[in-house]
Amino acid sequence: MKKIALAAALCLAAGGLRAADFSLDSAKLADIPAVSVPGSAPQLPAPKPVRNGHYVQVSGYVNLNGNGWMPAGDNGGFTSVTLNGWATFRDATGKVTSNNTYISTSVSLWVRPNQYVFQTVWPNVYATFYRDGKMVGSTSMSGSVSVNGWPSSSFFSLSGSGYLNGSVYVEDERK
Repeated sequence: MKKIALAAALCLAAGGLRAADFSLDSAKLADIPAVSVPGSAPQLPAPKPVRNGHYVQVSGYVNLNGNGWMPAGDNGGFTSVTLNGWATFRDATGKVTSNNTYISTSVSLWVRPNQYVFQTVWPNVYATFYRDGKMVGSTSMSGSVSVNGWPSSSFFSLSGSGYLNGSVYVEDERK
């Protein structure tokens, strides 16, 4: 309604008309389309306040275990073993944590009967992190885990441990 009144006032001023020559009836106003005044800016939503944050280093100790089959033959052979485990990753304060993260990675190696096996694996795990029960971010955790075992029959086990680490961006806490 304000736009129509403004448009009418501008028309009166530009045309040299007198107010008495121009009358507005509410029934006629309903038939007039809305007019936009040139140069008026649309209403924009208020910007959200910027929250500061920082990267925190996260790490955790990992135990991996897996079972494999010895290839047939006196010289052994090439085989693959899937290693599985669970880990909880934390920052230095212990407030940002991943809870339990499942880890599964494969290792391929040459094994011989009755020979000690040592292998290093580099798992790459995606973990989600929480602070006070609320999700704060996700990141990829990487590092190395040394596994070993002693194949004495056609079946053997590998196990080992190591650290995985990464960094995750965390918004600062509200005060």
